[in-house]
Amino acid sequence: MNIVPVKTHLLSQKLIANVTPELKKAYNIPEDHNSIGFFSTDNDDVAYLAADDATKKANVKVIHAQTFYGGQLCSWSRYGGSVFVLISGPKVQDVRSGLTYIKDYVENQSQLFNFDGDDGTAFYAGLVPRVGKYYQEIFGIPEGMSYAYLVGGPIETNFALDKALKSSDTKIAHYWYPPSHANSSGAVLYGTESACRSAVNAFIDTLKAATAHPLDI
Repeated sequence: MNIVPVKTHLLSQKLIANVTPELKKAYNIPEDHNSIGFFSTDNDDVAYLAADDATKKANVKVIHAQTFYGGQLCSWSRYGGSVFVLISGPKVQDVRSGLTYIKDYVENQSQLFNFDGDDGTAFYAGLVPRVGKYYQEIFGIPEGMSYAYLVGGPIETNFALDKALKSSDTKIAHYWYPPSHANSSGAVLYGTESACRSAVNAFIDTLKAATAHPLDI
């Protein structure tokens, strides 16, 4: 079975230079953040990782990020995609920079794959050498740590996650119980860069075997 990259698309992004007090209150945006930006993609995992990446490079904060029920196939809008993400920053230049980094990540750094071009075998297996402020905050990953982002079909993913943990000195920072909003499952594992790389490799190898032989026990 061949591992085939799957393209993720940025579907929409908008920037508000001076957000209204009422919208700021609705989203509990920091008092000193006056600008906000929104974006959507056709894969939610890539969006979350792009947002975390942006917090390492721009003075922005991830305010809200949520997967739509059913994902892209059940989107109510042509541009809704699989996810809604809102970021904020003190100045419009900060948010503009954040959206620029997000666009680059989505278009050039995604690690979404499938086997042999079969959309029914899609998975995300990515190593991030240094955690951003977003995942530090919501998952409690220590600053400077690496993490492995591992997501796929519920049964084969949980089978592969066990192997990934056994093959590396990593811990679970966050786990998605099946079925998630997008009917998947997965986890964020953290540790040293070498440990997370081992986890990613073990995950992919085991996922491949489980996908090729779904009924073998």
